[in-house]
Amino acid sequence: MARDGSVKPPAWPPQRVDHIGVVVRSIAEAGRFYEQALGLHLERPEALPANGVTVAFISVGATRIELVEPLGENSPAARFLERRGEGLHHIALAVGDIAHALEMARRAGFTPLDAQPRPGAHGSLIAFLHPRDAHGVMIELVERIA
Repeated sequence: MARDGSVKPPAWPPQRVDHIGVVVRSIAEAGRFYEQALGLHLERPEALPANGVTVAFISVGATRIELVEPLGENSPAARFLERRGEGLHHIALAVGDIAHALEMARRAGFTPLDAQPRPGAHGSLIAFLHPRDAHGVMIELVERIA
């Protein structure tokens, strides 16, 4: 059981979608759509300087939408915006042991973009898998530890 009382998913395979990441130019602007048009609640943004982004989550039932705004021109999210514009960036899958999940993905022949798990939003650990291995969709593995 996690510290927050929730049940941790098994180490492998992933058991649920944790969130869907959407890169936007402005969390404030994009958040207005979700709040005003859909009646959803935008959580307080969280800056993640080590990842070059600010993120804010919107809960929709048990799944969340993560709005991802670049912090600077050199962040991966800024390069994504430049190449593709705003839109779907990744699908995040919840795992119980991210180091184990990353190793299982490697053994299955997938290319991790992160050699080791790194800190993510809300005290989580994250790692990304290359989109070419998942038919153009970037996959994020997420272990909630806080």
